[in-house]
Formats: sequence, structure tokens, C-alpha cells
Amino acid sequence: MKINNLIKALDKVYLYNFNMIITEQLISEFKGIKYVCMQGSSNRSLEFALKLAKEFLRIDAKYFAPVNLIPTSKFKGYRIGNILSISHGMGSASILTMLHDLSVLMYYAGNHDCEYIRLGTSGGINIEPGSVVITDQAFMADLVAGYKMSPLGKDIIYPTNMNSDLNLRILKAQPKNLGFDILEGNSIAADDFYLSQCRFDGAINPSYDELHQKKYFEKIKELNILNFEMESAALASFCNRAEIPATMVAVTLLNRIHGDQISSSYNVLEKFSLRPQEIIVNYLKTCN
Repeated sequence: MKINNLIKALDKVYLYNFNMIITEQLISEFKGIKYVCMQGSSNRSLEFALKLAKEFLRIDAKYFAPVNLIPTSKFKGYRIGNILSISHGMGSASILTMLHDLSVLMYYAGNHDCEYIRLGTSGGINIEPGSVVITDQAFMADLVAGYKMSPLGKDIIYPTNMNSDLNLRILKAQPKNLGFDILEGNSIAADDFYLSQCRFDGAINPSYDELHQKKYFEKIKELNILNFEMESAALASFCNRAEIPATMVAVTLLNRIHGDQISSSYNVLEKFSLRPQEIIVNYLKTCN
């Protein structure tokens, strides 16, 4: 893990977006974390913590309530052994905000060799709904394989490849009878849920038509891009710079080739959304 040297020179480190000051007490609460599993919603992070407690601590959820360790409404985090289940909100700005505070915290807690894994949902591209995509490389909506930032008005494009060794370990940990497909490919991290994902069902009239969308999807296929979501490029670019092994495991809720509206029932979607958790639990079992 590589952290900003200017942070290390501060007398007091205040993590504004976590509402935390780095203290010996705080360090003791987070020391020893090896795996950081992040999901968009706080509820999903809590659900995953309960699942981890059952799998690794043999604690029934009826008798156990995970404690949120982050005293802010922006993010929630729950520790189960050497695993942290944390929420990151929606979109690049939100996950980057969380990653900065989280990584400073992990550094001060001595967790210099931890892994970051995002578990999420996505819109599939030419693959069956319910398939799970493990991301090799993240693209932006302009099909550039990099994440652009403009500090002091200067554009910089940062690499967005995920950690290939981590991807391989996750794939090797899976049994043959999962019952759904796991695909390795690339992802698009869009700036929003609608227009940047070539949808026609947003509130604003799109500047493109079905022919433009078709040509765009043809380019996507050539690049082995399998899904749309909103955080992968930010995650990959940050973790590359911070030298943290990271990847994304996202289930697809629909095939965007066939339309924009999610038509599966609530029960089916709930079943789909648990698949990334199942995959990561299988992986963590090989690590703990």
C-alpha cells in the first residue's frame, strides 16, 4: 500500500467523510483487516456482514447485530474477523471519497497488504441476466480504458486494470456447481445511470438514436466489455496508484441489448444480487 507522504507528516489526521480522528483506540478497532468488501448500499453491506458472521463465526443472525464502525450517515462499515464489509454509495465521486478515508485508515491500522473487492449489480451487454462479471479492465463511457481526472486543470488519465492475480484466485475458489455463469471481461463505468449508459428511459431526451446505440454496442463487443456500472474505473485507478490489489464482481440484472427496463421480478432480482456475495464467500473460505 502506498499512501500520500503529506498525510504522514500531520500531527492529527481527521478523516472528514468518516468523521474519525486517527487514535490508538481507532487503530485497535481496525487493525488486522485483510479483506475489504464494498457494496453500494449500507443495507447490502449489513446483509453481507450477517452472512459472513454465519459462515465464519457460526453466529445466527437472530442473535447477532453487527456494529457499525463508521460514525457518519455517508457510509457504513462492519467488521467480521479480518473482513470489513463497507458501503461506498453510488458513482465515482462517492466511491473515491470513501476510498481515500478508508485507505488512510487501513494504513494507520497497519493493514498494508489488504485487498479491495467491490460487489455489485450491473447491466449486462450481450450476456444472460444473472451472469456474474469479474472485471479485467474498466473503461469510461467514451471507451477509453482509463479514468480521467483534471487536478489544477490538467487532464490525467490513470490506468484502470484490475488485479489479475486476485481475479485468478477468486475464479479458482469457485465450485463447478454454482448454477450460474461467471465471466471474465471488461466493464464500462458510466457517469450516470441513464444517458451515459445509452438508455432511452431517462427524464431527458437523449442526443442519440437506436442506430447510434447499435453502433456503440458493436464497438463494445469488440472490446470484450460485458457490463455497465458506475464505479469500476474509479476503483481501479485509485487502487493502482495506491498499490492495493483490487477487483470488481458484479451480477447483471438484464441484457441491455434487449432494452433498458429491468423486467425480472423482485424475488429474481434479490436472488441475482446475492450471487457476488456467494462468489466472494467461496473465495474468503480459501483464505481464512
